[in-house]
Amino acid sequence: MKTGDFHRLALSLSTLTIQDLAKAAEEERNNKPISNTAVRDLRKHAKFSAAKVMGSDSARQRVRSQIWSTVAWFNAPSVWLTINPDDLHDPIAQVFAGEEINLDDFVNLAGPDKTTQAQNIAKDPCAAAEFFDFIVTTVLHNLFQVCQLYINNIVVHRALS
Repeated sequence: MKTGDFHRLALSLSTLTIQDLAKAAEEERNNKPISNTAVRDLRKHAKFSAAKVMGSDSARQRVRSQIWSTVAWFNAPSVWLTINPDDLHDPIAQVFAGEEINLDDFVNLAGPDKTTQAQNIAKDPCAAAEFFDFIVTTVLHNLFQVCQLYINNIVVHRALS
């Protein structure tokens, strides 16, 4: 939001009354457009703010819009796959989080307990993201023979020839 817009919006919102909101609620119940511009501005900016809150209706709508835009741009995917690795209890994730684990001579009961493992990942979200990227890239490359290319800072996956 630009500074001039912020001041205009702040002034507009400061004039709102309970009666304005009640009238807008009545108009919405009757499926009529909201006549008060300040209420429309409030609603629009509340929706933009909610789009940043993970799991909100606005955020889901934004993500769905991005998915449909991607489909329109690149065509529909041939395979839709969701990979959900367990970063809380995976020894590889613990290595990314800084734990000293010998993966060549791995013993399941050695190393941190489950609570410490979960705390390590919670303290270091970057390690969780690196682990996720590593697992997904490894699965795509080794299982599906797909490699990542970067074209104009956009990740493009293509089958290896």
